[in-house]
Amino acid sequence: MPDFLHLPSLCTLNAHDQGDHYLVEADGGVVPTACPTCSSALYRHGSQRQSYMDTPMHGKRVLIEIERKRYRCKVCGKTLFEPLPAMDSKRQATSRLISYIESHCTKKTFADLSREIGVDDKTIRHVFDDYVARKKETVHFETPEILGIDELKIIGQYRAMVTNVGKLSMYDMLPTRNKADLIAYFKQMPDKAKVKMLTMDMWNVYRQVAHDQFPGRLVIADRFHVVRMANNSIEAVCKAVRKELSAKERIKLKDDRFVLLSRMHNLDDKAREKLADWSTQHPILGVAYAAKEAFHDIYRHTNKVDAQKAAEDWERSIDPSVDWAFREAKVALRSWWNEIFNYYDHPITNGYTESVNNLAKGMNRMGRGYSFDVIRARLLYDSDALKDAAGTVRKKVRKPAAPMMEYLCNAPSTMKQRYEIVIEEQTVLYGAYIPTLVRKLEAGEFA
Repeated sequence: MPDFLHLPSLCTLNAHDQGDHYLVEADGGVVPTACPTCSSALYRHGSQRQSYMDTPMHGKRVLIEIERKRYRCKVCGKTLFEPLPAMDSKRQATSRLISYIESHCTKKTFADLSREIGVDDKTIRHVFDDYVARKKETVHFETPEILGIDELKIIGQYRAMVTNVGKLSMYDMLPTRNKADLIAYFKQMPDKAKVKMLTMDMWNVYRQVAHDQFPGRLVIADRFHVVRMANNSIEAVCKAVRKELSAKERIKLKDDRFVLLSRMHNLDDKAREKLADWSTQHPILGVAYAAKEAFHDIYRHTNKVDAQKAAEDWERSIDPSVDWAFREAKVALRSWWNEIFNYYDHPITNGYTESVNNLAKGMNRMGRGYSFDVIRARLLYDSDALKDAAGTVRKKVRKPAAPMMEYLCNAPSTMKQRYEIVIEEQTVLYGAYIPTLVRKLEAGEFA
């Protein structure tokens, strides 16, 4: 008959169904043969009843009780318990329960997992911390050549996300975006010399950190965040117009706001009619839309000189009636002038911006009931996302050389080990592939 527990070196004596859990009485099967300190003989020295939690079975918690034998050394007097290979060395739990917690603590809240397996949520937190610490030691990402600094709002707070732009992957996620925290993080970044350029949104702290920690590297203002300023400006105009409308008209303008935010070349005939109607009823909306379109058109130019001229023309052409709404965009354009137009020297693909933007949207639907540490671990160490961003590189490796046959018999004992350089293929991790994370978020796999 199969053993109830199926654990190595344990034998089930009795299993009692207690309604909400199983109480299993078991006996250990490993007898120590010698004292681990002096290798002398041992003799029995009583026993102690100990309890261990195990993985749930049939939807019920499992508690194992063992009358654990104790031994004493005949020479040095040291005492020890019989070894239990199936048990975790740090906690009163089986090793498979610890593995179970590790595999589920990034998918369920600590409170839910605690209720399921009957372990205190603080214990689950400690297991999770050990799991993340082990991942930090074993999972290492290649330092990006093009480093992105973006931000995500998680659990009501902005967090800095460090990305590998060339590989569309998340390199790390930091608990804050504070200057001191960012500087401390990048000071410890391995192989910083590999970073050739940085892209970021137009938050001045990021630029200050880049100049402090990556002096001489090119900084590029992310295109998405630049053009978003114009969208924010027309949103401000819409908000001002809505205040003067009736309740019915306010709802209609709110429903039609996508028209005002869309590019003219993307509008169909019906949408263009809506734009014309709103522009006729409220000319300021038409003026603001024209200013927004002209700002977007800066990026339609294919070289830096023409784009800079278009930006200067845009500044001069803003109608006084909407100048207040575009003031922030004008100030940012001037203060980030070099970084904005560095884009023309090193254009970052739209795929990167789109992926990060979609990730930010997906993150807003995630996070309820989870701490930042759990969310970070779920994203950063997702096996599918890691695999999709991984690559293979050929590296030179120094290895001990096999001794030549003619020296095998007569080689002096003092002869130094010879080494040779061989070429090996190695798997390199670049981070968590952002499109994979977005797909899984949209599919509800991180819910």
